[in-house]
Amino acid sequence: MDGFVNIGPALVRSPITRLFGRPYPVQFRAQGALDAWTRALGNTGLWPHWQALGTLCWQIRQEILRQLECMHPRSSIAGQISAEDCQRLAFQVSTNLKYHLSEGTVIEATAALETLLANSDVDLSLPMSMVAPPYRAQYLRFGEVAMRYLKVPDPQSPDHVFDGVFCFLTRHASSGDPEEKCWTLELVFISKRQDSYGGHVSLLGETDRGDMTVGEWLAEILANVQTTDQSEIHRSMHAAVSYVVRVFLYMALKQARVTPHCEYDEALRRAAGLGERKRAKLVHRSASLYNGILVGPETLPPGASEGVAGGGVAPHWRRGHFRMQPFGIGNQQRKLIFVAPVLVHAEQLQGDMPAPKSYRAGAAVVSTA
Repeated sequence: MDGFVNIGPALVRSPITRLFGRPYPVQFRAQGALDAWTRALGNTGLWPHWQALGTLCWQIRQEILRQLECMHPRSSIAGQISAEDCQRLAFQVSTNLKYHLSEGTVIEATAALETLLANSDVDLSLPMSMVAPPYRAQYLRFGEVAMRYLKVPDPQSPDHVFDGVFCFLTRHASSGDPEEKCWTLELVFISKRQDSYGGHVSLLGETDRGDMTVGEWLAEILANVQTTDQSEIHRSMHAAVSYVVRVFLYMALKQARVTPHCEYDEALRRAAGLGERKRAKLVHRSASLYNGILVGPETLPPGASEGVAGGGVAPHWRRGHFRMQPFGIGNQQRKLIFVAPVLVHAEQLQGDMPAPKSYRAGAAVVSTA
């Protein structure tokens, strides 16, 4: 788009300060930001371009920054925004617009699944092509179990936790050959402090470079993160990204339990048949509703608890893992299986389950999950 439009009213609606207990992208919509941006840009060439299958969240962010930089210096909005604020606001707007324009879905794991995955490993030699989010855009919202051990890489603020992560899987032409298509996975982790927005960590990497493994992909995207404390952020984000990988690996299993819920769409359908006043009232009450899917079992499977008689070993998790299992004639084929973790000496527990601990594989730390 060659010209610039008045995005001031949309900017006013966009900053997310409190979440009001809602998933991050749901709050963006609930506070009117999505409608404001639709009014500002819905009739411009940007809107269909941003909806296109090959548009990256990163590209939307660059265009928003360009719009911010070219705002009239005397604008009341522009005069209040520093360079740092511009970057922060562009991140908030681009992630939420990419999510909503791509018809994103909220994914939530049950407490039982979060417990199982928190106490499981992922084989880092698995091909990255197996880690395929089910939608073009999704927001994986973390529950209390995941929040307890996914640490935000900010030692200055120990009360920060991750609310969730945007996951965008985009197919686009490679920079070298227009005929060649690449898949890019963008992960934008959103942190919060109590019920207030706390910041973000953004990671991006292509996923289809031949036989690239999960471990190689993790090493590549984390190497691009610039921070004063590389070891701290690598440790924290390795655990966080590894957890996201485990969720998507679980969802790829045939036996995965996935339950959709469409409360928001159902509310809008009910509102469509009402009069103007009743419709407006119902739409307002529906602000906290959202469509999504619930993933995982409702309770821990019986095999997750193992009471072993004798011995003085304290209750602990025997870690589970994802791995490729040979099958078929001559064991020539491979399929992904999940071996669930086992809680040893569960009968001794009278309070919370033991928390996941760091572990080592050989001489290198693999995960803190």
